[in-house]
Amino acid sequence: MTDSRRDTVRAVIVTALLVACVAIVTLVNTRWREATVLNHFAYLPIAIAATWWGRRGALVALIPVATLGLLDVLGMTPAPSWTDAVRGAFFLAAGGVIGTLSDRLRARGAVLRASEANLHAVIEASSTGVIVYRDDRIVFVNRRIAALLGDGKTDDHVVGRSIWEFVHPEDQPGIHVLLSQRADDPLAALRYEYRLLRMDGAIVWCDIASAPVVFDGKPAILVSVYDVTDKHEAEERRLELLRRAREQEDQLVHSTRLAELGEMAAAVAHELNQPLTGIRNYARNATYMLENDAGDAQEVRGNLRLISEQVDRAARIIQQMRSLTRKSDREFVPVDIVGIIREAVDFLAAQFRLSGCEIRLHFGEGHPVVMGDRIRLEQVILNLLTNARHAMEDAAERVLTVRTRIEPESPQSVVVEIEDTGKGFAPDEAEKLFRPFYSTKGPGRGTGLGLSISLSIIKEHDGLIEAWGQPDQGARFTVRLPAAPPGSRATEVTT
Repeated sequence: MTDSRRDTVRAVIVTALLVACVAIVTLVNTRWREATVLNHFAYLPIAIAATWWGRRGALVALIPVATLGLLDVLGMTPAPSWTDAVRGAFFLAAGGVIGTLSDRLRARGAVLRASEANLHAVIEASSTGVIVYRDDRIVFVNRRIAALLGDGKTDDHVVGRSIWEFVHPEDQPGIHVLLSQRADDPLAALRYEYRLLRMDGAIVWCDIASAPVVFDGKPAILVSVYDVTDKHEAEERRLELLRRAREQEDQLVHSTRLAELGEMAAAVAHELNQPLTGIRNYARNATYMLENDAGDAQEVRGNLRLISEQVDRAARIIQQMRSLTRKSDREFVPVDIVGIIREAVDFLAAQFRLSGCEIRLHFGEGHPVVMGDRIRLEQVILNLLTNARHAMEDAAERVLTVRTRIEPESPQSVVVEIEDTGKGFAPDEAEKLFRPFYSTKGPGRGTGLGLSISLSIIKEHDGLIEAWGQPDQGARFTVRLPAAPPGSRATEVTT
């Protein structure tokens, strides 16, 4: 029914009631001479008109009041004039009160409708999707959800369907577990991140919050949906880039180790030449004794034993080379940092002898164990030792000191110091040393990546590395690493 037709019907009804009211009031006052009860019929059109039209409708009370006044003037009412005046005043008061209340309710209704319209506009314009479902059936969605899950033009493809049709099957058990929490707390608001399915089957990652509401006068569940697919894809790309960066870093570490091995080639060749020379000489001695019957069996066995010792020595050197060139996956296990230092020093011993450098080892009490990758930590120690040797090539005094200690009060309680008596560096260069491709060595010496890689490895182990130096007064590099959990035992080295 249109508004104009409704108003016409209401006007007819009120007019008919007023005519009936005037007729009844006139009849009972003039013919029956009794108006006490039937005069109250006037309240009916007054109340209806005031309810429908507010204070304006209350003006219809003037008609029964005027009728009573006219009857009083004509002397046609049996009641005293003052009673009709009081009765008329009550008619006007009733109409005014009902009209005022009706106007207020109508104003509040208008405000509420405007608020609902604004809320609906906000919901429709929101970038957050909104779903309302009841008994697992969707009863309302905004345009964002229609675009996110449906065809983007209408909600007809979404409203009326089961909410579970749009939840990824693998995520449904987890959501059911969360929803079961409402059995204990019906008003609980839930927050979770799961996958939803579009009508075309595409997957959409969503940040979802749901809470009980009243919709169209009945209990329902309101779900706020925010599309985080881009965030998930960005995170996947970040992890992929991180994985590739680690692979490239591992390759760079390996390449650096091979480059260092190339620098060590002369020293390694010299180191291997000694056991090989010994093997040759002892083999000749044994052969001579056997061919010329120049010695007894005990002397021959002695030469053979010496040959075996030299073979073991050569094997150790080769094994150290294999360890240096080995490329392995990262494996964080308890390792003995002192053992790593000893192996690195042993491997570089020949180079230090050729360079005329003295090595002094000062290991603190106990055997500090750290959680780390043995190969990568050995790479750091080898790099620092090699840098120290290069720094002392032109120094008058060539002493390399390696110290370890434990500082229990520090988060990085295992401390390794490598100090040389080389050319040192200016204090403002300390931070630059760890930049990629920055080097204090001459042209063609090193890659400029050793300390940068070492810093990356130590950070990967939640540790710190610091540099101190003064021109012509040497340098000191300090590595700080967290200790392994109490009771950890260093993993044995496998060859």
